[in-house]
Amino acid sequence: MKSLTVLFASLCLVLPAFGAPPKIVNAADGIFAAFQSHPLVGLGEWHGLAQELDFYATLVRDPRFATEVGNIVLETGDAAQQPVVDRYVNGEDVPYSELRKVWSDTVGFFPTVLDLGSINLYAVIRAVNQTLPPEKRIKVWLGDPPIDWSQIKAKDEWQPLENQRDSYPAALIDREILSKNKKALVIYGEGHFSVYPVVYPGATSPTPNLRARLDTARPGALYVVVPYMGYTTAACAKAFEKHLKDISTPSLIFPIRGSSLENDILRPGCATFSKTADTTEEDYHQQLTTSVGLNSDALLYLGQRSLLLRGPYVPDIYLDKDYRAEMERRMRLRLGQTMGGWKPQIQPATAEPYWLD
Repeated sequence: MKSLTVLFASLCLVLPAFGAPPKIVNAADGIFAAFQSHPLVGLGEWHGLAQELDFYATLVRDPRFATEVGNIVLETGDAAQQPVVDRYVNGEDVPYSELRKVWSDTVGFFPTVLDLGSINLYAVIRAVNQTLPPEKRIKVWLGDPPIDWSQIKAKDEWQPLENQRDSYPAALIDREILSKNKKALVIYGEGHFSVYPVVYPGATSPTPNLRARLDTARPGALYVVVPYMGYTTAACAKAFEKHLKDISTPSLIFPIRGSSLENDILRPGCATFSKTADTTEEDYHQQLTTSVGLNSDALLYLGQRSLLLRGPYVPDIYLDKDYRAEMERRMRLRLGQTMGGWKPQIQPATAEPYWLD
């Protein structure tokens, strides 16, 4: 494997002449370096991206995480289940039917949290904690607003909680992390770290997202990292990736804004997602600049577009009839839609390409 110095030098040879070359470091090293100057590191998630889900496990297994960070805030957990996850990650035996509520009873995932990698992260943290004394163990904070689904019978009972999906974790982080001079890794969907307001399903107006709330309350506390996702077309990815061909994975690249990569990462006609009919050009541009790393502090490079994978789903939703029926009820209540297929034969046991083209 080439040394970081050689990798950096080789990158400089192929980059365009405009702007200074960005720094490129081992991703875990870069994350822990960010914690030296920021109490919060936000990892923007592209839900289901297998390499990113694996990277979370790499971070929490690193001895530096427990000693230098110690806290992790997860979007994939219902805050009403905080006592359950506390017991589980500290080594207690928790029946699966009870443990599953941690990720299945969330307010905002449709129909529920399904990615096996997201769910396995709880098990990884439990395993790490079993090697540590109680006072040194990793604390998991569940960031989705608390909900009791047995009491939710109509959409207007659910909607107020949906509208709290940024305000609740922002208050939690301020109260339990920043006010106590602690540090935390915050794993949330990429949109929660963008620079544009979020409009929740069923809401009538946009609201400040998690990043905006933290930046307003605690300026400079949050360091934002988003993954390189490729683009909607392979041609755009190929044009950008020619500058990254000698980089090992995973790597952290920073900054993009003002660097020799800025023009290439946002070249005309290249995007990570398609513009919808109800999205203005301005909003679309703001969303796009965040998703490609321009409005973030660093870009997490996990590999070429052609190598990015979508991880498998947990099979509960098609193996457990009663569970499926409840997820179907919630889906209809929230969106007025059914779940669709979810048959075993279309749920592979191994990861599939993230981009199907």
